[in-house]
Amino acid sequence: MSAREALPSSRWRRADPLVLVVAGVSLIVYTLHGFHGALTRDLGVYSYAGQQMADGVPPYLGILNRAGPLAHVLPGVGALIARAGGFDELITMRVLFMLIATACVCTTYLLGRDLFRSRAAGMVTAATLLAFHGFIQYASNGPREKTPMTLFIICALWAATRRRWFLAGVCVSLATLCLQTSFVSTFAAVVVAALLLARGGRVRALLRIVLGGLTPVAVLTVWFALAGSLHASVEAFAVINWVYTVPNPVTDKLDAVWTDMQAAYGSTVWLLFGGLLALVVCSVAALSRRARAANPNVLMLPACTVGVVAGLAWTLKDYDAWPDLFPVLPFSAVGVGAVFAAVAQHLARRTAGVVAAGLSVVAVVLALQYSVSVRDDTLDVQRRDVDAVLGQLPKDATITSIEAPQPLVLTGRTNPTRYQTFRGGLQDYMDDTWPGGLDGFKRDLVARQTDLVAVGETVSHRWRRSIEPDYVYVGRAPDWGWYARASLGEARIAALRKAANFDPFDPLARLGDSAP
Repeated sequence: MSAREALPSSRWRRADPLVLVVAGVSLIVYTLHGFHGALTRDLGVYSYAGQQMADGVPPYLGILNRAGPLAHVLPGVGALIARAGGFDELITMRVLFMLIATACVCTTYLLGRDLFRSRAAGMVTAATLLAFHGFIQYASNGPREKTPMTLFIICALWAATRRRWFLAGVCVSLATLCLQTSFVSTFAAVVVAALLLARGGRVRALLRIVLGGLTPVAVLTVWFALAGSLHASVEAFAVINWVYTVPNPVTDKLDAVWTDMQAAYGSTVWLLFGGLLALVVCSVAALSRRARAANPNVLMLPACTVGVVAGLAWTLKDYDAWPDLFPVLPFSAVGVGAVFAAVAQHLARRTAGVVAAGLSVVAVVLALQYSVSVRDDTLDVQRRDVDAVLGQLPKDATITSIEAPQPLVLTGRTNPTRYQTFRGGLQDYMDDTWPGGLDGFKRDLVARQTDLVAVGETVSHRWRRSIEPDYVYVGRAPDWGWYARASLGEARIAALRKAANFDPFDPLARLGDSAP
């Protein structure tokens, strides 16, 4: 980068108006995507966890969830804001997470700006993250734990670029406390960055990273101990994942994985992998003496490459769906920014600015096109369906969730147990910990005699048959089915079926007659 392009360090500390530009554009993109997308099972889990937090229930005691405790806490902040202001809780949580997504793009700009010592490169880096379609999906249709996780990953890389090793360790820890899978790539990148950038003080830098990482853990440990949830937290965060979680290797389903990625990221899937490839290539160039003399910060590129390799290695071992790529999105954006920075060295400052503006516009157009074209209002349908069904029952009607927390979220009701999900090894956990195993849990569920049972679409027929004939199928809503307590009586069952748009030809309507 030219001498005119590289700004003195004192000027970096001043307010940068481009941050406001990045924030404004991001807010427009995400707001146009809307806040009424379908409330899926996973989104319902984190929304319900947030509501439980707002009710004063510590993480993991309100709902058993294998993600980090911040996946409960941050939606809970949104729920508390909603209650204080009299707003809709789910929409408020989604707005909060949209602001977190906006902060991701702004921080990516700062990372690119400081790493390449160029505002133009920072704009290209931020625009790349903004363009990723999958990230837009959860930016306004959350809450999903991977959005704040991404923010903390970016902050960790930015802190490492600025040699703030304690802060980098804190951010690595916070990302992990959102979702454990972020640890491998982020920690690897930060540690290698310390080894490459902290010459003469490597041991001190590594110690600061470790101390920074332990600080949030210590704070949460004290909180959980005082709240009486320490054992449940350790069990959910670490033990269940280590002992019971069943991995899904990418190699077992390559065609399905590629289809899933293309459906989620569209044309930007090529930008994603292109950015990762560019990062690797630019990392090799960054190791040259000439590159390091011009800008010592470029040694962050090899560190990021190590992080990507570590992260992808973990992803190959366990890949559930397209959101699992979120931990590598910031690295891909850095790779695209690195290519621009390398090219800009051979351009006049004004020309480089024009090129950066053009690339940013293309990225924004990609983002806007996706944001508007996939706008979804399924949440409104889900609300109407819930209101119609609950309208046939007394106001104190009770609901049990089996892989379907959405009705609980939309009505503010509490599940009779913290157990709602039973896949990916959790069924084995129930067999080992619940009296009578998972079959005993099913019997206890029926014995509770709640008025309704909401059953997720993916729940097996065997699971459904376990609650019959005490519960009868009355209809569907988007992403779950309704079962009503048979003892409610024929008239009430008929009313519920009418409200739930019961279809007598629905295979679930005759499930009790199916072969086991």
